[in-house]
Amino acid sequence: MAKVLSIIVLINLLFLKANASQIEYDGYINIRLEHSLDGSDIYTDRGNITIQSLRSGVYTLQQKPLSIEDRNKLRVLAADNKFYQLKATVISNEDHEEEFKSYVKACMLAESEMTDQLSISLDYTGRIITVSMGVASTSTCEGALVPIDYLKQFVTSVHIRHSATGPTPDTASYIEKLEREREAKERGEVKDNRPFLAKYWMYIVPVVIIMLVTTATNPEGGNAGGGSGGGGH
Repeated sequence: MAKVLSIIVLINLLFLKANASQIEYDGYINIRLEHSLDGSDIYTDRGNITIQSLRSGVYTLQQKPLSIEDRNKLRVLAADNKFYQLKATVISNEDHEEEFKSYVKACMLAESEMTDQLSISLDYTGRIITVSMGVASTSTCEGALVPIDYLKQFVTSVHIRHSATGPTPDTASYIEKLEREREAKERGEVKDNRPFLAKYWMYIVPVVIIMLVTTATNPEGGNAGGGSGGGGH
């Protein structure tokens, strides 16, 4: 029986190899961070996040310290009770770009002494669907005058969240798609270029399992029959 199980595992491994091209690629993504410190639509460089593995969520974060000029801009923005603006540009490994913008009260950011949180949400395919910014909940814009030296460097934590489930399957659309593919194959418009195992594994595996089980059990029956004949003699 152990021999049968070993061969079944081998068949499953071959099947997975044949369908490896259908498994989603675990790539990397860069997120360029820019911000507006004067309430305008002019953004300057803040830093960069590199997600090295979409599945594991491993990342590196690099951020530039603020210059004296930028720190003064942030203090003015906070005193005027305006919003700090963050623009995150997601750059995938196919060089596709997508922008996400977040806004927080500048006074909250200043009073938190530049401590913020970036939340990155991915869907079930690994595509980033949101990038949002938040600050510590204890920051309440109480009008505290924060020393300018405390506004030099962002203290940022990054949280990467994966969607727990995929979308609900659309059975009707799937059946319609299969019907279109069948009609196209009948007209000779579509060729199935998948490997042999990928196309016919659902037929091969049951037959192989039945053959293996039969082969494993028959020798035991033959040995039992031979023993009975010897006893009669």
